[in-house]
Amino acid sequence: MSYDDKYTTPDSANHSGPQKLSLPDFDTLRVMAKNDPVGLEDLRIALCKKVIDEAPDHAKPRLEGLMFQINSRRTLATSELDACHDISNMMQESLQRMQAMLKDLRSMQSESILLSTRRFHESENNNQQQEKTTAMILPFRQIKH
Repeated sequence: MSYDDKYTTPDSANHSGPQKLSLPDFDTLRVMAKNDPVGLEDLRIALCKKVIDEAPDHAKPRLEGLMFQINSRRTLATSELDACHDISNMMQESLQRMQAMLKDLRSMQSESILLSTRRFHESENNNQQQEKTTAMILPFRQIKH
């Protein structure tokens, strides 16, 4: 396998210097899945940890929790296909929640625009009414010809 220059195991990540860890090409992954499933799992974990380590501090707890959920579903699944199905459903549910939140946000935004527009027109009408009530009324003078 030619992934040695790209793959750094979690144990070898302790040395100083930049970590050269990246996803190998599909054919390498296929060969690893067939011949070295433990190495493939180590690579998966190392890549996930790299993403978490490189994430902003505020996102790390959420990513660690997500990794825990994924690992738990993989452990509880009866087969790799079941694990894939469970994780796919998890992603689908998350996407549906995000879509619902965006829909709610658009609805709130539309209502906010409508209310602010209504308030603007109401204040404009009030200003016009105030101008009318404060206007001076001048009597007409009859001019004799």
